[in-house]
Amino acid sequence: MTIDGGVFFRFLIAALATWRLAFLLARERGPWDIFGRLRRGVENGVAGGLLKCVKCVGLWVAVPFAFFVRGDWWELIVVWLALAGVTALIDEWTRSPFEWQETKDDVSPGRKADGRLDQVVDDGGRRGVRETR
Repeated sequence: MTIDGGVFFRFLIAALATWRLAFLLARERGPWDIFGRLRRGVENGVAGGLLKCVKCVGLWVAVPFAFFVRGDWWELIVVWLALAGVTALIDEWTRSPFEWQETKDDVSPGRKADGRLDQVVDDGGRRGVRETR
């Protein structure tokens, strides 16, 4: 395979198409909820496991796009893995950052949901009351 601008362009187009299709299949409902119904229909089988995350879907969706980029059989394997890798990178880049949010269910031991102290028993069987802030 000679390295030319056409191959780079084909790889770029294939990488974006792989990510878009993987994201569509794994996370979006699609028009008329077609992809949502598909995921619900196969969720308990092997195919359901393949549709759980963008990275998993991207691995098998990249196969036909590797043929689009072209190459010998060993080049197809490298292109296939590279397309799946680009899909994983784009998925990580587009995720929202982690943000901790406490809810009323996230109450520390010994403290009631309304913030009042509760009697606690430690591992040694000793009773006590936790101090307020």
